[in-house]
Amino acid sequence: MKQFLTIIFLSALCVNAVAQKELVMTQYMHNQFAINPAFAGSRETLTAFAAYRMQWSGIPDAPNAQFFSIHAPLKNNQVALGASFFNENISIVRNTGFSAAYAYRIKAGANSRLALSLNAGLLSSKSSWDKISLTQPEDPAFGESETHIDPMLGFGIAWYSPQFFAGLSVPDLFYNGSFDDESPVFEPSRTNILITAGYLYQLNPQLSLQPSTLIRYNPDQSAIVDISANALIQNRVWTGITYRTNSEIIGMAGWQVSPQLRVTYSFDYPTGDLSSLNSGSHEISLQFDFGYKINTANPRFF
Repeated sequence: MKQFLTIIFLSALCVNAVAQKELVMTQYMHNQFAINPAFAGSRETLTAFAAYRMQWSGIPDAPNAQFFSIHAPLKNNQVALGASFFNENISIVRNTGFSAAYAYRIKAGANSRLALSLNAGLLSSKSSWDKISLTQPEDPAFGESETHIDPMLGFGIAWYSPQFFAGLSVPDLFYNGSFDDESPVFEPSRTNILITAGYLYQLNPQLSLQPSTLIRYNPDQSAIVDISANALIQNRVWTGITYRTNSEIIGMAGWQVSPQLRVTYSFDYPTGDLSSLNSGSHEISLQFDFGYKINTANPRFF
C-alpha cells in the first residue's frame, strides 16, 4: 500500500512539474533573486549563489534539484543584470532551464531602491516513459521519451534596503497544463504569483531577528505560505525555523564564514498525511559576494 501511494504521489508531482515551470528553493530569504529577478544587483556587488536540494529522502527516485545564479549592478548603478540555471529531477521527469534578467533600479530613499525587472529563458522538459515497467509493454502510450523545449518570460518588482525587502514576481507568464503535445500558452491569469517580504531587526549589537514570509499563489491551486523567523548571532551564525502551510516545518542553520561567504543548511520535516512516506528534505547552499572594497564584520544581508 505504501509503495502504491508513493507511485501516485510522485506521478502527481510529475504533472505539477510540467505545469509549474520554475524552481523554488526553501532558502528564499538568503537569495531573493532566485524567486524575483527584480532583486538583481540588490547586494550591490557581484553575487554568486549555488544550492542543492534532496527532496523527500527515503523515497526511491526521490526528487532532487540544483540551482545556480549570478547577478550584479553595472557601472550605471540604475541597471543590474543576472542569470540563473537550474536542473530538477522528479521521478521520470527532468527539467533543465536558464533565465536571464534585466532590472532597472530607482532610488526610493537614502538607503533603499525600487526595482522593476524582466526575465526570459528556456526550459527543457524530458519525460522518460521508457523507465516505467508495464504489465503490457506493447501499450502504445508508453515506451518512448519525450522532450519539450518551451520559452519562459516573467517579471518582478522589488523594494529593498540593507534592513528589509519586499517583492512580487511572476516567474513565467506562459502556462502548460500537464503532459500534452500542445505548446504553452500566454495566459497570465493561470500562472504562479510569488510575494515575499522580510525585515532585519537589530535587537542589540550581538543579536538580530529576521521575520520573513513567502506566498506562492496560483488561481488553479491552493496558496502555500512560508512564515519564517531567523536569528543572526554576532553577525556570524544564522538559526531559524519556518512553518509552511502544506504541513511542513523547516529548520535552518547558517554560518557567515566571512563578509563574502555564507554557508546555509535547511531541513524540511513533513507533518501531514505523507510524513510516513519520506524522511524529510535537505537543502544546502553557498553564497559568495565578489568585490567588496571595504573590510567589515557586518555584511549586507539584503
